[in-house]
Amino acid sequence: MEKSAKKNAVTQTDIARELNISVVSVSNALGGKRGVSEQLRQRILDAAEELGYRRNNQTETQENGALCIGILISERYLSESVSFYKNIYQEIVRAASDKQIFTVLEILDKEDETKTAMPDMLYKEQLHGILVLGELKKEYIRLMKKESGIPVIFVDFYADVPDTDFVISDGYHGTYQLTRSLIESGYRDIAFVGNIKATSSIMDRYLGYRKAMMEKRLPVCGDRLIKDRKEWDSEIYVELPVELPEAFVCNCDRTAMLVITLLKDRGCLVPENVGVTGFDYFAPDNNSGIRLSTYDVDCRAMARISINALIRKIRHPDSPARVRMVSGQVIMGNSFIRKEE
Repeated sequence: MEKSAKKNAVTQTDIARELNISVVSVSNALGGKRGVSEQLRQRILDAAEELGYRRNNQTETQENGALCIGILISERYLSESVSFYKNIYQEIVRAASDKQIFTVLEILDKEDETKTAMPDMLYKEQLHGILVLGELKKEYIRLMKKESGIPVIFVDFYADVPDTDFVISDGYHGTYQLTRSLIESGYRDIAFVGNIKATSSIMDRYLGYRKAMMEKRLPVCGDRLIKDRKEWDSEIYVELPVELPEAFVCNCDRTAMLVITLLKDRGCLVPENVGVTGFDYFAPDNNSGIRLSTYDVDCRAMARISINALIRKIRHPDSPARVRMVSGQVIMGNSFIRKEE
């Protein structure tokens, strides 16, 4: 996908860097808004003329009241034809459209992410805020906040970065509920599938699983924590243990469907021989008659809350940062059964 920003035109970011001031100050000055002194406004206007800054129609439209936000997604999260983040993106665009907000999408490629290269959308002067979908490294988050000069909200993960807004799903409680359902159905030897060092959301889901196991004093042996990916890599792989557990709690539906396939290759039937649960509720029908028991992340609510949080941050830049948690619901399929006592 071509990147949406153009670096050959003079932007408000260029003016801000030239004068060593914030992009917000430049935007206010050029838009005739309050928030800058008359002396600074004149300096900005003079610099804009000297640098050859030209407004475009979209910028003028937004300065008259409409907002434009950027949506940034790492290509790591779009490797599958069916993606949880594609669902989130579609709902965000819908929620933004309902509020007559313009959206600009950019895919962050792996090389730029590795080199901590900022997205081109930061150079599009009409952006008022950015939503980042999917976990990025702390260094990237800190630099992006510093370079952007506009509000940035991070969606579906959180990190230990002060004064930063996050919107997350309730992975902890959701996986706790799924694991409790397995235990109440008679399962005792239950494994968790997911690399807990890969993302904060996988860690949360693992902790929910551990809580349910600890409450019933059920042991979790070393081979009952099974990785499904490398750190900072979305490619899914699973190596099943030689001695299979009674059930697998998987950190996402993609992993759960792979586990079911691998079990089938070993001659183990789901749910007759082994139980499986997923998370996200977006896995496609695999035509095997198996409907995953999973957790439905409310993508529509997450999108609406993300848009509203960003609007609030744009209008009230000094409002305190928050971590907003979005609840979902357990969806019971037929991927595990009630075991006989």
